[in-house]
Order: sequence, then structure tokens, then C-alpha cells
Amino acid sequence: MPLSFPNWTPESVIRTIYSSPINVHKNDLGLTLELSYITQQLIVCSYPVVKYPKLLYRNSLSDLVSYLTLYHGPGNWKIYNFKVEQGSADYSDENLASVLSQQSSPVGGSDGCSFASSSHGSWSISSPRGQSAVSSPDLPAELSNFIQRYGWLDHSPPPFLLLQQILDDMHEYLSQDPNRVALMHCKMGKGRSGSVVIAYLMKFMNCSLRESRDIFMNNRFRAGIIRGVTIRSQLRYLAYHELFLHIGRPLERPEILTEIARSRFKVTEVIIMNPFPHLNLDFKNCCIIVKMHVYNRSRNGLFEVLEAECNDLLFDGRLHKRTTSISVDTCVLKSDVRFSFGLRFKNNEFIDNITQKTSLSHCWLNLYWETLICSRNESLTSYTLEELRSEQGRCRDGKSFALFTIKWDDLDGAKGMLGKGVKLFESVTLRWQLL
Repeated sequence: MPLSFPNWTPESVIRTIYSSPINVHKNDLGLTLELSYITQQLIVCSYPVVKYPKLLYRNSLSDLVSYLTLYHGPGNWKIYNFKVEQGSADYSDENLASVLSQQSSPVGGSDGCSFASSSHGSWSISSPRGQSAVSSPDLPAELSNFIQRYGWLDHSPPPFLLLQQILDDMHEYLSQDPNRVALMHCKMGKGRSGSVVIAYLMKFMNCSLRESRDIFMNNRFRAGIIRGVTIRSQLRYLAYHELFLHIGRPLERPEILTEIARSRFKVTEVIIMNPFPHLNLDFKNCCIIVKMHVYNRSRNGLFEVLEAECNDLLFDGRLHKRTTSISVDTCVLKSDVRFSFGLRFKNNEFIDNITQKTSLSHCWLNLYWETLICSRNESLTSYTLEELRSEQGRCRDGKSFALFTIKWDDLDGAKGMLGKGVKLFESVTLRWQLL
């Protein structure tokens, strides 16, 4: 006898298959939604959409709003959108306002709330959190009660100050009522959402970094399939967050954030150890390109502040390795920076266009936190710019104070993957001064 799925639609079947790696919360409202409860108040999902064909396998915005309203109650939920890139099926603020408006007036009788669902037709069910309707928001003031957009680039960490702003906003919202929930999404509900969840657990639930990573991984993904937050730059920023929570008392944290916002830097040198270790190449025909970027104002792209070529090859007798270095004099007005490294052929444009894609590597770092990590000052106010500058001044020309060294294997590849293509060097050291 064939299996029967009377309540399943083609959309629900496809969504179930698509979300198979996800530890999906099962609801009794007749909705097929890919979402996971990390805690009772923290929910993570992939981004909801409003158009086909993505409605076949992504969450429907209408269904998601229906679920949140019915299951948690009107006014008890808020969406935090960390996805800055825009697609044709992505929802706008106007789409969300329209859904809220459509669901503001009950269509059925007084026994329950009835909504129009984009993929399940009309349905009616009693709300677990009461039967009052959602009032239609007036854009944009009241809509901020339902959504906050804090997006940044995919496969990247958030600017450190933005991360703290997100966490404090969420905590202020959730602490007002234990019945409230925050629903977070980026694209897949993995790297960006996971970074925020982990940081929240660390800051407001007193979990360690390791415990927080495990909580997110175990509640978001099925065992053994996905390891949660894995991109090295995102993990580096969570380590900064851990340092932030331990370095000062809660009352001092606003002062630390002020110091970060005020900090300015000058990048002075890039030193590359053992260039082209597995390639029979020299700097006559090719070179290693070093670039430095910061986020643009909207955080949907990058602004280039440095591009330099490594052309001169030296031999370090102490280390018995080849080295190349670039002396630069580049001022940076933000502490969050992205360094990237690539291969360029000098005399053949055709070959250069091809080889540019054979090696892609980068890393994000926060220059303030890396400066503080280099500090040997153990005073209670070692985090202040005044004390950091004083310590820098006591070093010889300030050149031996702030530096960051990273091995090739620890860099991020394209889209945050481990693979970076052709290995360009063994390690790279970046030096800068605090202005």
C-alpha cells in the first residue's frame, strides 16, 4: 500500500529535504518551517523569502510571521536580519509590513486566529499565546518593533562594535519579557547568525566560548553533519569577544568600546616568510599582491585602503628561509581590517587573468584587540589608548610593539572555505603603529 501524506504539499516535501542537515523544530501549527531553538528565547533560521522559485525550499515570510505570532504571541517576537546581500526573492520592510497588515484582522470566528498562508492555503488554529491580533505597523517607526537589520558580508565576522550593538539591542528586548523571542537569520543561519548567538551566550548567559559553540552546533545542526561556526576569522572575533568580557568589569565595557571607536592606526610593514615554497617561481616574472580593505558604510562591500606588491627577495640567515617584505605608510581609521593575498604575473596579461583565481586567501582582524594582545602591561587600565601609546613609545621606534603573524594554513579561503589554492607563502607578519 503506498504511503500517504495528506497534509504535505510539494513545497513542504522540498523544504524537508533541503533542511535535512538542520535540527528543525517541529511545530503543531501545520507549517513547514526550517527553524531551530537554540534557547527558549533565541531562534535561528535561514532567510525567509516572498517569491518563487525560492519559496519551494526556503521559509515563507508569511508562514514565519504566522508561526511567531500564533506560537509566541503578538508583540513577543522580533526578527534580526544579518543578511546584507539582496536577492530578487528577499523580503523588504514593505513586504513585512504587508504581511503584518494582512494578518492584523482575524478572518475566522472568535474561537481562533485565521491567517492566509502563502503555501498552505487558508487555515485556522488557536494561538498558544492568546488570540489578540497584530496591529498594522506604520513605516518605519513601528516596524522597528518587529525587525532590525544589522547585515554584513557573508563568510565574514561582524565589525566588533556592531557585534556589541546587536547583543545589547537583543538583550534589552528579551529582558523586558521572558515570553519574548529573537529570531535571527542570515543566509543559511550558520556563520553570521551563529557568531551572534555564541557571543550572546557568552555575554549574557555566562557560557564559555567552547560551551557556546557546542550549544549552537548541537541545537542548530544534526549530529555529525555540520560543525557550526568554522570560519577562522569569525572564530578570531569570538576570541576578541571573550577577551573583551574578561579584561574589564561590566561597568568598564562602555569605556573599552569608546577606546575602540577612537583608535586609529598606521600599517607600516608586511613581511612574508618563504614565498612560493612549492613553486619554481621568482619575482622577475611574478609577485605576491597584498591588499587591505575595510567595510564600506553600508557593510555590503569593501573599501580598498592598500594595494602593494612584494618584489624583492631576501634570505634570512637566522631562520634559513627566504623572505620578502613591503614597507608601507597607510593610515587606517577603523580597527576592523581585511588583508588579502594573491598571485600576479607581470609580463603576460592573459596568464595574469587566469592565475589571479588560482590563489585566494585572506583574514580579518581587529587592530585594537591585536594591539592589546601584544601589550605586556598588566595594569587595570591597560586597555586605554593612553597606556597603549605609552607602551608603544617605550619600544624602539614603536616598530617592535604591535604585530600579527598568521600561517598560510590558518587563512580563510574563498567564501570562508579551507581551500585557498596555490600556496603563496608559509606565514605573513603584519606590523602597525597606534596613532
